[in-house]
Amino acid sequence: MDRFEPSDELLAWLYMQQGVDAVRVAMGERVEAVAGCSLLEHEALYRIDMAGRLPMSELSELLAVSPSGTTRLVERLVRRGWVERSQPPDNRRVVFALLTDAGREVLRATTAPTYRAAVAEEFAGTLSGRDIADLKRIGQKLLQAHGKWDARRFAPRGSAPGDLVGGEDGLSGEAGRA
Repeated sequence: MDRFEPSDELLAWLYMQQGVDAVRVAMGERVEAVAGCSLLEHEALYRIDMAGRLPMSELSELLAVSPSGTTRLVERLVRRGWVERSQPPDNRRVVFALLTDAGREVLRATTAPTYRAAVAEEFAGTLSGRDIADLKRIGQKLLQAHGKWDARRFAPRGSAPGDLVGGEDGLSGEAGRA
């Protein structure tokens, strides 16, 4: 029986995919232990905060979660008092998610600092500055190739498009947000 020899491209994909998975598991465990919520719940709070209010369909896309999964996620956040839903009276088909004061406070005081520390230790701690620059470039290139690059996704409200490339959280240009 011939043995399958993986190509360099396949190995690069597998190393990247499994590396990201390993980092996400470590970060998720840390966020859950310290902040008391899942990594996905933190990411939802962060994305909603960045936008001010976010249509559920856009949140679903940003989180790469199915619409029904996003509905369940937001429902958990609503039950915790961190998020509320709103519908414009003139368009009942659109549902927005927005942070409550309690949600903004848990993000600011607990989940964001924990997330930033996890990024620094579980991801960036094993990489050089050159590695990080290369990953930013490669990540942007892949997002662009698949029609998913939108610099506004990585920008806090009110920032200029030129402010976007990599803050301390690796996502935004504004230090202290994550």
